[in-house]
Amino acid sequence: MVATPVLAAAVVGTGLVATQPASASARPSAAHFLSAVVPCESGGNPRAVNSIGAGGLFQFLPSTWHGLGGKGLPQNASVSEQWAKAYKLYAQQGTSPWYASKGCWGHKI
Repeated sequence: MVATPVLAAAVVGTGLVATQPASASARPSAAHFLSAVVPCESGGNPRAVNSIGAGGLFQFLPSTWHGLGGKGLPQNASVSEQWAKAYKLYAQQGTSPWYASKGCWGHKI
């Protein structure tokens, strides 16, 4: 079975206006979620690299990093750039990119 996002909608004037997907409104705030992810993914080390080549605070794969507009490798980027890319990824995909570490961050959000 494939889950299909349901759109939240509101009646405005004489028309129906679609807003954000209903599941997006149930997401934790980006700052709260991402702050819970960092210790799980990298132990707070912005230069961390794992065995499959994911790096930085949020353990971005190089392909994901480049898809977000990052240059070079995530572990070589500034902390502020890593956070900016994490916010962007969270806005696009919610918590799913960090699902593998949910056992660590799940109880913190």
